Amino acid sequence: MKKMFSTTIAISLLLGVAAGCVQRDANLQNADVSTEEPDEMSENIRIDMVIASWKGGGWPDNNHPTIKYINHKFNVDLQIQWVPNANYAEKLNVIAASGKMPDVIRIDSPNLFLKWANQGVFLDIQPYLPQYPQLKRISSPEEWGILNPKGKIYGIPIHATSQNTIYVRADWLHNLGIELPGNDEFTIDRFYEMAKAFTTQDPDGNGKQDTVGFSVLGNSIHMGMPELLASFGIANGWQEKDGQLIPTQIQSEEWKSFLTFMRKAYEEGVLDKDFMTNTNFNEKYAQGKVGFADMHYQLSRQTNQQLQSIAPNARFVELSPPIGKNGMRGNTTPTSGMIKVVLSKDVNEKKRNRILSMFDWWVSAEGEQIIKNGIEGYHYKKLANGSYEMTDALKAEGEGRQSLLWNWVLRSNSNTFNIYRWSDPVWAKEMEQSIANAGKYPYKNAGDAYIDSSASFAEKGKPLADKFQKTLIEIIAGKKPVESIDDAIAQWKRDGGQKIMDEVNAAYKANQ
Repeated sequence: MKKMFSTTIAISLLLGVAAGCVQRDANLQNADVSTEEPDEMSENIRIDMVIASWKGGGWPDNNHPTIKYINHKFNVDLQIQWVPNANYAEKLNVIAASGKMPDVIRIDSPNLFLKWANQGVFLDIQPYLPQYPQLKRISSPEEWGILNPKGKIYGIPIHATSQNTIYVRADWLHNLGIELPGNDEFTIDRFYEMAKAFTTQDPDGNGKQDTVGFSVLGNSIHMGMPELLASFGIANGWQEKDGQLIPTQIQSEEWKSFLTFMRKAYEEGVLDKDFMTNTNFNEKYAQGKVGFADMHYQLSRQTNQQLQSIAPNARFVELSPPIGKNGMRGNTTPTSGMIKVVLSKDVNEKKRNRILSMFDWWVSAEGEQIIKNGIEGYHYKKLANGSYEMTDALKAEGEGRQSLLWNWVLRSNSNTFNIYRWSDPVWAKEMEQSIANAGKYPYKNAGDAYIDSSASFAEKGKPLADKFQKTLIEIIAGKKPVESIDDAIAQWKRDGGQKIMDEVNAAYKANQ
């Protein structure tokens, strides 16, 4: 009897597992046909991709449920080679030397993209793009045109969103009886008044003067708080002026105004005295020592949770960037289109149609559900109340691992970068609104598409930037007068900066 009973249980368990596998496979099979004609879908086509990967690496093999779904939907055999980003440039050089281009490749280097485009190794998809409306609308015509020569489109842009802005300790403002400033009231002078109060008026109420208004990074020309530089009119790398691209390093008057402001903040203790050695300041935010922060909504939620473990009422809240005396303000805005997905010129007509059909679905609302969220029943499940939750399998792997194709290959311009079906609705709504808010004040780098065209920049850009940055730090810390920035500008030009400017502007004019 015991043996029979055990056998019965074993059979039941096997049937249950089999039923689960059948249901899971059914989830993968229930896919609409592609936009190609049925007879064109009859042939199974292998598609080779080379894609950069980051923390955690790519999926260990090409049997991932999402790949299986795509393979079935489009009758393809998707073979992805994930290459760690640290070795990606080396891998691309190997590809260049071999002369054999994979069918699809992610190109992170504008310089390499331009080089290969000039050599004619990419497929021009301009003639075919009108047939794929979802793909066409992932970027503006301006973004589609970045790096691509006139009349041709060699690369599909990977969309980028602006997320960071200024955050402030709302609980400190409340403790000091200071009202949260409205959007049009938050000037750079108001920023300084609030930051000084955070330094001098004991906002955390512990009886000690152990807080500061704000902190910055000593190892970055934008100090880790680019909203401050934007308010003084300093370019986010390069700005267009009178038909020329002007680099940050030669903006003498703007730098003098900014450095005067920063030097005063340093002398009065409003600026963190240890800023020179900062490489990141998230820990200082979480320790409750800094009143203003530069971060995005997701980090603010994490920071607030950490803060509230030591101060239950602590809370960073989002502000628009401060307005400068010239009316300027901005949040750092990544340039969509700098990173490309390209097709080899050697793909035949059938493969080209299959890839573009796949990508057209990929960035559609339907495709987003699969590519970003993964497979229902495997990565997440629907609950009786209509909400969703991650499965134990995804929890073990880590949230976000299901969306590698979305994050690292191609995505639409929807404002939902890391919002998933199971995300808390309140969090999701606030995250989406925060991204939209940050996007209202673009602070773009006009030279993004051209800087890699400069051989002098590749050779001398970093050492020149480091030397210039050292002067900025010395001026803020009172070791050099503000006027010495003019000497630093002259030296930057002499040591190679002028040649960088000439080369970048030559590439800029050639693309106009």
